[in-house]
Amino acid sequence: MRRRHLLLASLSAVTGCTTAGYRPTGPRTPPPAPETDVPSSASDPTDPTERRAQAVIRRLNELYRLLRAPLGSFDVEDVTPETLETAEASLARAREALASFSDVVVDAPPRYRSLPVLVTAHERLLDGLAGAVECWSALSGLEGESVTADVFERAHAAQQTLVAAAAGLRETVEQQPTVPAAVFLTVERLRDFATAFETQSMAAARLVDASERLARGTGDWRTARAALERDAFQPARTGFDDARTHYRTAAETLDSIEDAAGSFADLVETRSCVATAGVEATGTGLDAVDAAVAGDVARAERLLERAETTRNRCVR
Repeated sequence: MRRRHLLLASLSAVTGCTTAGYRPTGPRTPPPAPETDVPSSASDPTDPTERRAQAVIRRLNELYRLLRAPLGSFDVEDVTPETLETAEASLARAREALASFSDVVVDAPPRYRSLPVLVTAHERLLDGLAGAVECWSALSGLEGESVTADVFERAHAAQQTLVAAAAGLRETVEQQPTVPAAVFLTVERLRDFATAFETQSMAAARLVDASERLARGTGDWRTARAALERDAFQPARTGFDDARTHYRTAAETLDSIEDAAGSFADLVETRSCVATAGVEATGTGLDAVDAAVAGDVARAERLLERAETTRNRCVR
C-alpha cells in the first residue's frame, strides 16, 4: 500500500516521452468484450448478506473496468496519475464495503467466502499497473544527455513491484477461490493477468539493465570524444572501445527480450535502435582516432561528425 502511494507520487512528478511509429504487439489478456453487471441468481435485495455482498462486488467491478484496458494491452503511457488515483479511490470503496460485509455477516455463505481474497487480488492488479507505469515513466525519460542513478533505482523498484504483484496473483490462483458469477475478474482472468505480469516483469528487468548499459555507453562516448578533441589519443581509443562494449551488451540484452507488450515493446524497439547505432558509431569513432594518430586531422573530424550523426539517428 505504501509503495503504491510512493509510485503515484513519483509518477505525478515525472513526464515521460512517448515514441511514435510501429508498435510491436505482445500477449494480450483482456476479454474480447466489455463486461456487464449480472446480479447473482441467489441475490435478494432485502437480505443484508446479499445486499452487502453485492456492494462489494459492484466496487470490485468498478475497479476492474478501470484496470482491464491498460493491463490488457500494457499501453501504460496512456495511464495518468488521475487514473491511478481514481482506481485507488475505487479500491478504498471496495475495502469499506468488505468491512461492512464482515461486520454484519459472521458466517458467510460459501459463494462469498472468497470476497476478501478477491479484494486483495484487485489490489494486486492495481499494484502491477502502478509498477508498470512507474517503470515505463522512469525509462522513457532517458533520451537526454544527463541521467542520474536515482532514475534506475526508481525503475528497479517499480519492476520489483510488478514482480510482487505477479507473485500475489499467482498465489491467489493457486488458492482456487470461489468467484461469484457477478464478479468480472474470473479465476481464468486472474491466471492470464498473473502470466502477463510475469512476462512483462521479465521484459522490464532486461529493459532496465539494457538502459543502464546505454547510459554508460553514452557517458564513455562523451569522455572519448572530449579526449580526441584535445589530442589525448589513447584515452579516446579506450573510451570509444568501452562505449562499444556497453552498446553491444545492451543490444544483446534487448535482443533477448521476448513477448514485450504495449509500451514496453515500444521501449525495446527504440532502445534497440539506440544500441545498434551506438555500436556502429563507436566503430567510426575508433576510425577517427586512427586518422588523428596518422595526422589526418580533416579526415578525423569528418569521421567524428559522421559517428555523432550515426549515434543520434534514433533520437526523436
